[in-house]
Amino acid sequence: MKKQIEFRNQEQIDSLRQQIVETTNSKLGELLQAGDGIDFLKKIKFEECGFDPLFNHSTNFIEQVNQTFTYLTCLAAVEILLTKHPSHSFIVNFGTESGYDVISEDESIICECFASTSPDSNRKLLLDTSKVNSNTLAAFRYVVYYAKNPKVKHVENIRSKYNNINIITLQKL
Repeated sequence: MKKQIEFRNQEQIDSLRQQIVETTNSKLGELLQAGDGIDFLKKIKFEECGFDPLFNHSTNFIEQVNQTFTYLTCLAAVEILLTKHPSHSFIVNFGTESGYDVISEDESIICECFASTSPDSNRKLLLDTSKVNSNTLAAFRYVVYYAKNPKVKHVENIRSKYNNINIITLQKL
């Protein structure tokens, strides 16, 4: 299943964001009815009890958590990119789809996105910044992320090392 969607306007972003929130709320409500305590933990650890909120298929619960917040980060990135580059449309490679997370239709704008507890988790900010930096053909290169723990010094160190990459920290999702 191809997990690519092209965005041309804010309405598309708003619609998908609403779908993610509504589907997640509904499916999580169902899951919470399935048991409590150790039974609940067993279920989310060992069963495919999660649900992909965009592509409507069962998945591992932890994968659902990770993908849900990555999806929301990608939508926030597209929102920013449509504002900064209104003459472009943007393709989002959701989930495990290969390629940059967000890319303009003419490939002149690229963006990697992630959501994590902190920007240095799994060296994610460094790796994503290095990835977009290696593309010398794109006119504009971005990394957009959300992290609960900002680790400002870490981010500033990467910004100074890769000063040609636009690193955008989201304040909320």
